[in-house]
Amino acid sequence: MSEQRAKILVVDDEPDIRQILQDILQDEGYDVCVAENAEQARIQFKEHQPNLVLLDIWMPGEDGISVLKTWVESEQLDHTPVVMISGHGTVENAVEAVRLGAYDFLEKPLSTGKLLLSVERGLENASLRAENQQLKSRLNTNHSVISNSDASRELMRHVQLFSPTDSWVFITGEPGTGKHLIAKKVHENSHRTDKAFVELNLAAMPAENVAQALFGSERDGNVVLGRFEAAKGGTLFINEVLDLTLETQNKLYSALQERQFLRLGGTQYIELDVRVVVTTSGNPQKAVSDGAFREDLYYHLNVIPIEVPPLRKRKQDLPELIALFIDEAAHKINSQEKAPEITPRALQWLTDYRWPGNVRQLQNIIQRLVVLNIGKVIDLPQVKSALGGDADIESDTAAETIPDYFDYDMRAAKEAFERAYLSHHLTTVDGNVSALAKKIGLERTHLYRKLKSLDVNSKQAKN
Repeated sequence: MSEQRAKILVVDDEPDIRQILQDILQDEGYDVCVAENAEQARIQFKEHQPNLVLLDIWMPGEDGISVLKTWVESEQLDHTPVVMISGHGTVENAVEAVRLGAYDFLEKPLSTGKLLLSVERGLENASLRAENQQLKSRLNTNHSVISNSDASRELMRHVQLFSPTDSWVFITGEPGTGKHLIAKKVHENSHRTDKAFVELNLAAMPAENVAQALFGSERDGNVVLGRFEAAKGGTLFINEVLDLTLETQNKLYSALQERQFLRLGGTQYIELDVRVVVTTSGNPQKAVSDGAFREDLYYHLNVIPIEVPPLRKRKQDLPELIALFIDEAAHKINSQEKAPEITPRALQWLTDYRWPGNVRQLQNIIQRLVVLNIGKVIDLPQVKSALGGDADIESDTAAETIPDYFDYDMRAAKEAFERAYLSHHLTTVDGNVSALAKKIGLERTHLYRKLKSLDVNSKQAKN
């Protein structure tokens, strides 16, 4: 709190106590606001969003315990510690306050030393909790984006190029391609990375609750903070943005246009200081043309479009992704057995599969394979069994589909074909280069040079 003065709210019905506490805390360098009753406490809390509250228990009308309970139940406190103070302190009061979520309990007459120590520790504790929450959020999604394919390298080039700007980002892609991970990477590579990354998943929320979740609400003095305020200074991630109702679209457009918004039921505008990143698995142009999504809102959000390619266009990423998911799944099992190995022909089948469910489907299938084969070997029969009836369907579909490298230039297409051709035939001869040379009619020395130039490893093809 050294760079920015912490704000403290003092709530006490005795004027002398309020004045003394205000003078002491201001002398220590804190910004202080005061309230004499529960109603004023709620107003001051809403207006000033204090970093810590000193709250008297015994007040005329509504007592401090009731105020604390209201704040806790409406989730307004977040990381704001509340120190309860009372001239009639009892063990029961202290236990009840702490049970409800109070940070500390002080008895009157207040000792200046104890007061300042409690305030200092409360502020430090709140700061550490906020930092730990942000760090935990980042660690939970700390996957690197594997970029062995041209499509993935181009995707990450866009992320690294546009993330340092503060422009809003519209991410599109099929279900399961990893749009959430890309949104996290945009945040982590931005100047807002040390602030919150707050998520709103529209696919998992009833439509009637979305507006309150975004903007928050005020009713009878009770304030519920929305995602915009929770993400202040950071990034707000809205998943499946096309699911917004037209009414909420109107509110969102107004907020983005004016850079301010009202809580539902509120009368005081709040500054909007977030970077907005949205995703959809649908077709935004079709939603606009059908009248389901506001055209001006779409263009407002679509400052930086990023398309996440499907897994079938990222074949070169698959071996490393598969290895990563095997390690992760084995680690979750926490078994004494080592992670299962995968045979070249099983790996080849997984690489050739079209993965209609993309990365999410791949991760689920690998997890299933690891659970069933921990400490063993994953071979082609296990892979086909895990894929079930989809295995043959998808392999037939893949055979009828024009290969991805048909979209490359001639040189890249030739290299892609040769790499696939040699990798396939290597598995049929158990990685034996001499046998491969005879099979395909190529001089062995030339074949070695070709394998090296195409980065095809014959050892990985051995069963």
